[in-house]
Amino acid sequence: MGIYNWVKRFSKEAIDRVKDFQPIVGDTFIADETCLKVGGKNIWFWDVIDAKTRYLLASRLSEARTIKDAALVMREALRKAGKAPKRIITDRLAAYIDGIELVFGADTEHIQSKPFTDVNSTNIIERFQGTLKDRTKVVRGFKNMGTARLFTEAWLVHYNFFKEHETLGNIPPAVKMGATPIKDWAEVVSETKVKSILDDVLPSSLAGDMPIPRLQIKRKTKHPKRKPKDLRLKPRVEISLAQMRRR
Repeated sequence: MGIYNWVKRFSKEAIDRVKDFQPIVGDTFIADETCLKVGGKNIWFWDVIDAKTRYLLASRLSEARTIKDAALVMREALRKAGKAPKRIITDRLAAYIDGIELVFGADTEHIQSKPFTDVNSTNIIERFQGTLKDRTKVVRGFKNMGTARLFTEAWLVHYNFFKEHETLGNIPPAVKMGATPIKDWAEVVSETKVKSILDDVLPSSLAGDMPIPRLQIKRKTKHPKRKPKDLRLKPRVEISLAQMRRR
């Protein structure tokens, strides 16, 4: 339970930190869907990636693969990219045909990928889905849709902002685009802890306006060991015989 709460807490913070980031993407999107286990049931995970930058634009969980579900994930990709693609590559799922038409119109070319080909392929996004499934095996699936949504949204943050991509020169997609609002998970953890401290000691109105300071880890300065007072050697006082007689 402790680890789950830790993941839940910092995942929410990471998602909030990058929500306003505007990616600079290309003209070709790739979309696909795969099956995940949620509460013992099969749930469909949809995602859309930009082919040029490898930036994941959108994801969605649904119980079915309908035209509405396809349109919703496309609309989220459009919102995040800030523009419609010139072409979008998908598998041969029928729901994509009308879903893409509803969101992008006739100006976007819809290419349905053929199996066992590298031309106009969905291989890029399928590799991402394989990595996601490997992660979910560690936690043995998700207990409910809320947990699944949080985990998959946090995984998009990790994939876009922290995970190094060999095709991009071993840097994350967002870093390739320039300045990013977040560096790594260590920064998320440290700044969340500082924010929590500020919320505890300051009024909410004041704490919310203050910039979050970076957490600095200071090394302890080593001091020579001191002996306890009762073990310290006291100076010896020698009294001569003549002094004793005077007393």
